Amino acid sequence: MRLSAVIVLFLATAADPVSRPREWRAINYAPRGHPYFRMLSDWFSKDTATGLEVRVMADADLATLRRSGFNAVHLYLWDQPTFDDFYRRQATRTRETSGFAYPDPALSAGRQWEALDEFTAMAEKHHIWVIPHFVHTPFNDGLDSLSPAQVEERARTIAGWAGVFISSLSRRHRNILAWGALYALEPAPDDRPENPNNYSLLWRKLYVALKIKIEAESARGQPPLFTFLYFPSKGRNIWARGAQVPPGALEGYSLDVPAAKRRFASMKRHLSYEMGRAAEPDLVYTYLFGPDTAALKQSLGELTTGKDAVPADRLFIAEYGISSPFGAYDHATRAFGENGAPTTDLEGQAVWLRQCLCALRATGITKSAYWMLYDAARLWSSPTWSLANDRVSLEGHWGLGFEDAARGFKPAWDIMRAFHSGQPLACGAAPAAIVRAQNEPVRFAARPGRGF
Repeated sequence: MRLSAVIVLFLATAADPVSRPREWRAINYAPRGHPYFRMLSDWFSKDTATGLEVRVMADADLATLRRSGFNAVHLYLWDQPTFDDFYRRQATRTRETSGFAYPDPALSAGRQWEALDEFTAMAEKHHIWVIPHFVHTPFNDGLDSLSPAQVEERARTIAGWAGVFISSLSRRHRNILAWGALYALEPAPDDRPENPNNYSLLWRKLYVALKIKIEAESARGQPPLFTFLYFPSKGRNIWARGAQVPPGALEGYSLDVPAAKRRFASMKRHLSYEMGRAAEPDLVYTYLFGPDTAALKQSLGELTTGKDAVPADRLFIAEYGISSPFGAYDHATRAFGENGAPTTDLEGQAVWLRQCLCALRATGITKSAYWMLYDAARLWSSPTWSLANDRVSLEGHWGLGFEDAARGFKPAWDIMRAFHSGQPLACGAAPAAIVRAQNEPVRFAARPGRGF
């Protein structure tokens, strides 16, 4: 075969929009020791722990992910107003300055715009797809008091900010798998499209504006746009401010399928009204953090079948994981687990992950991104929710690997790698209770070598 033909074949298979993978084996990526929103602002600097440039660390991680069966990274792109809003509301003690400039991200400080371009190219080199996800949360400031015309103007402003990313990355790279937007925003479940509240109006105006932008910039194949679908849990809401949580391990929760279906039906009504034809979102994303896997298969099965079903191929589990009380810092605390069989150990985390993956496979859900490769050293600068003493939850200890490279990866890594390689999982058996005393030894997985 001639060299030119080999080059063409390589480019076609590396990141060809026509051959986007049906199965998304993704992870929410941040380098070791970094908050998951600070990689791009630190990209050209040296990591204090390793002495390596952050981009060198990322290059090695992408190679490891590819060898281990992952094919995509889910990358949040935060704007500066979101971090300013957290600080103003006293959700964080220090002002975070790593957000992208708004309304023009190309003007961002710290060479972040250049870093994003280089990261995307680096992922492309490793045959890794990128899922950029825009995060703009102060959209609700004063939203209730705005007129419909003002809501539409706000939608155009947010779409313009996201559109700069779409234009730049679409023209320069072939490995954009999907676009994520409308972070934590969706229409009201029972809101009528003929007389929408401002949140519903903003959602549908913004969604349609971004769809038009993607279509205009994606001549080589149109990546789908996904939007948030809240999948509430039944029973006690432990996330509510001031919630009283009993001592001991927290039990896993079950999911409220009828509520999620009502929300998806509302999306279809609003988009159909806005576009003047039958329409529904390309994809919806949701989270799974610690649900009881004994009920998860049934819940997801009910969600993806029957009236108002969310088709399994349109559902993206953008984050999932379970906290481990022994975490990267060997610090025991309360943790999520199975109802009646708490998994309060690193091996218990692997049991939960196996059961969760079995549920996804059984219900035909093929798009997912595990929470994180490494445990975030500091997820936020201060507590942002009611369980302020739970370091494991606050600092994001749902990762597959440790910050200390010498300690290797968690046992869950072996489960994930086996799943990605198509190996059969022992599905169907109820998860065994794994509850250890803090001083008992915990098995660690070996750090993956070049053979994977």
